[in-house]
Amino acid sequence: MQEKTIEKMEAEIYEQYQNVIAPYIAELEVRDGEYPIEILNEIRSIFTHLSRCKLQNNLNEIESANRHVKRAILDCYKYICISIAQTISEFRQDYIKVDLTLADNGKFLAKLNDLELIAKNAFKEAKKSEIKQKSVEAKYKLYEKAYNAYNEVEKFIEDSNEAILFASSHSKKSNRITIISCIITAISIAVTVIAIL
Repeated sequence: MQEKTIEKMEAEIYEQYQNVIAPYIAELEVRDGEYPIEILNEIRSIFTHLSRCKLQNNLNEIESANRHVKRAILDCYKYICISIAQTISEFRQDYIKVDLTLADNGKFLAKLNDLELIAKNAFKEAKKSEIKQKSVEAKYKLYEKAYNAYNEVEKFIEDSNEAILFASSHSKKSNRITIISCIITAISIAVTVIAIL
């Protein structure tokens, strides 16, 4: 009976690794070119406990492995949130000279700010759960919420590409008009000063 339970729990761990952890690792590698050592340490711990379980037929080892699976997923959530936050920051820096209020008739920037605030607050709440030493399950739900919120921000930016390009092209036209107006004003002042002399 215990052997069937161990086999079932072991299969669930492999499934979590294959269907959840590995794709998150791939996402981090694509985003940042690497993935954090903390995740690798959790994976090492998972497989250390799995091997002990096989050698000792000990249910406690499989439960320990399962806890490390949760921690590995938590670490993936944390680092992907950080990566997306960095991407959003870079987006804002890249478009600092663009009047994003022109995008989608002013709706884009307001929604971006709202979504980003929701994501930041969700991430702060998740980080605070670590300080408060909440259960792994509670932390898992909070980090998952933050991960989903940051994904929503990133998807919103991607889906708004056309509106962003519109704002970008019209901001440049507006800047050109401002520069031309300044030059014309300067020439007018110069001509007036010369005429007075």
